[in-house]
Amino acid sequence: MKWFLWPGDRVCDLLGLVDPADRVGFRTFANMIIWGFAIVAIALIYGKYLS
Repeated sequence: MKWFLWPGDRVCDLLGLVDPADRVGFRTFANMIIWGFAIVAIALIYGKYLS
């Protein structure tokens, strides 16, 4: 499960967020954006090339 949270952790590290309260909220937001984009991209590729 740790790999699933890795993108949000990296974004927090790049932005310099160290307070745990700030990291939790922003990590959740970043992961929703990143994984949402990945799912939409996979769906578009699957719909266009593999169906």
